[in-house]
Amino acid sequence: MKIQLIISLLAALLCTGTLFSQARIIMPDSTQITSDPDSLDLLPSESFDLDHLIHDHGAEADSLQELARMTIWRLDARTGNRLPVESDTLIHNFQHSTLPDSYSTAMGFLGPLGSPAISKIFFDREENETFLFNNAYSHYLKDPEKLIFVNTRVPYSRLGYHRAGPKQTREERLEGRLTSNFGKSLNIGLDVDMINAKGFYAEQSVKHNNFSLFGNYLSERLEAHAMIHLGSITHFENGGITDELFITDPESVRENFSPIDIPVRFNDTWNALKNNHYFLAGRYNLGYKELPEDSLHKGTGRFVPVASIGISSHLTRQHRRFLSYDTAYVNVEGVQMQQIDRFYSNRYYEGAVDDSIRYTSLKNNVSLSLREGFREWVKFGLSLFLEHDLRNYSMRDTTGLGYVSHRESAVTLGGVLNKQQGENLLFNLRADLGVLGANLGEIRVMGDVETGFDLAGKRTTLSAEAYLKNLRPKYLQEHYYSKYFRWNHDLGDARRVYIGGKLHIPFTRTTVSAGVENLQNHIYYGADKMIAQEGANIQVLTARIDQKLKLGVFHWDNQVAYQTSSNEEVIPLPTLSFYSNMYLKTKIVNELTLQLGVDAHYHTKYFAPGYEPALLQFYNQREREIGDYPIATVYANMHLKQTRFFLMFYNVAPKVLKENESFSLPGYPVNPFIFKLGLSVNLHN
Repeated sequence: MKIQLIISLLAALLCTGTLFSQARIIMPDSTQITSDPDSLDLLPSESFDLDHLIHDHGAEADSLQELARMTIWRLDARTGNRLPVESDTLIHNFQHSTLPDSYSTAMGFLGPLGSPAISKIFFDREENETFLFNNAYSHYLKDPEKLIFVNTRVPYSRLGYHRAGPKQTREERLEGRLTSNFGKSLNIGLDVDMINAKGFYAEQSVKHNNFSLFGNYLSERLEAHAMIHLGSITHFENGGITDELFITDPESVRENFSPIDIPVRFNDTWNALKNNHYFLAGRYNLGYKELPEDSLHKGTGRFVPVASIGISSHLTRQHRRFLSYDTAYVNVEGVQMQQIDRFYSNRYYEGAVDDSIRYTSLKNNVSLSLREGFREWVKFGLSLFLEHDLRNYSMRDTTGLGYVSHRESAVTLGGVLNKQQGENLLFNLRADLGVLGANLGEIRVMGDVETGFDLAGKRTTLSAEAYLKNLRPKYLQEHYYSKYFRWNHDLGDARRVYIGGKLHIPFTRTTVSAGVENLQNHIYYGADKMIAQEGANIQVLTARIDQKLKLGVFHWDNQVAYQTSSNEEVIPLPTLSFYSNMYLKTKIVNELTLQLGVDAHYHTKYFAPGYEPALLQFYNQREREIGDYPIATVYANMHLKQTRFFLMFYNVAPKVLKENESFSLPGYPVNPFIFKLGLSVNLHN
């Protein structure tokens, strides 16, 4: 019923938008190409010119003739700059994008779609969020800087749905976007993302509900962006299966168990999160009219922005609750305790576990930008910003009644210096400094540079990237209160220095990259699941190669990552990780594109992180090695005009190999062999 209601609402918005569609598009600032401030990929991998996109991708894109009517971008909330991005239009590997495995060459997750996950590739991990409980769901969460804003000549809608398994264990996801212009400058849209995974093992159902209402107003002088996002996650925790022999050696158990019947550690226990965002940003452009030489009219000509003044405000409300009704009393070595209590050595309050923490953040920001290229001699762009962040925490007091409250503020001063025009040399340099409050002394300096040359008629790019970070510990890393865990620490600043490079050779379809990072005072969760800090220096080295091979209709795409850590007990990593995708791709009757193949994720054995539900965090464990086993799929992926659809058999290796080691994390097997199908429709009305 809920899904039907959402579909009806999307259809109503689409019909309304059709009445107001316009015949003009407002392009984003091509001079302001940067990216996520915590990302190394600051430079675009290719030009964002739509004509270039159509020419280079050809059959790889879905209805690109229509994309020329639409421009999309993300917003840098601190500087107000618009960051052009590419649309989700690739028609091959659509089936892979629907899996948790797709977020990295090697992923660790609990099994169901939408469950907590962590990349096993160290440099794919993002910085810790201030509200630490979001880290485990970072691939699914929405915020203003992840949102894709739109300006479109015609109403646009995208509906996607995929599902797996029978009704009892069904896993499904519904995604939808409707957006339309109302006049030449105003665009309004709605995003919906709903996950409902009942779980193929007991007590592991996951529900995500995400609704985003967004809009933007763009004129020559004024730019405005807004977003309201309401998000919730409910994830039942089973603590993992009680014995991995149910998967690895079922004959030794001497009973025939289906996955849903395998015993698990927890019952009636869950984590619940809420993430609500309210965002508003405005920018006023200062500039002049560039008059044609033969013009006699003052009001005509192209507006050339010279500088911009921007403000933004972002209110975030987040809540996490860990609750259990697994309260039947058991006797453990003569001590009466609740069923779930027997898995923990400490209990800081009596009664059923009910840990709760609330966090709010109000960020206000002012920025000033100088545009690149408004004169021929202006070879770079410059943006400066000043941000004030007021944060409030409230969590259950485990030593008395009521809640512990904490308030802090942080003032950050920063800027971006970049050059994004031309071909011979492009660069981005971003820096921010904590000047007052909780982040006093926090420093981030990040940059990259790119150059290129022609090889076999195509542009080969060579880039280098580096950062230096001095990061203040988060409040929740130093102070935490709950039934099973409690600590108060005075942690030191974490220091990180990284340098790396990348070579992309389109002629051979090869990308090679390597990087090394030195970490000091690294903060992590140890084998006892308590927060810890390693004062000594740790070096992490990573080298990657992406190689795509093609012979007629035969394709073989490979990603290989090599990693090594100088301290495996603090930062454990798989030495080698692979993703290999072998497929046939062809067109049938010039209408239907068919991709038929098999792919697999694989990494060498190592002490993969454990998962602790009471903390909603991943910790280092030294008891069980995971790996040396492929997670493979067999699939058929198809594209017909504006429609993509796929059929897939997931986790086929146990059907082919004698052994079954299909674990992603200790105690958490991936979904069993299942059939999955999906559909995505893009409409430009």
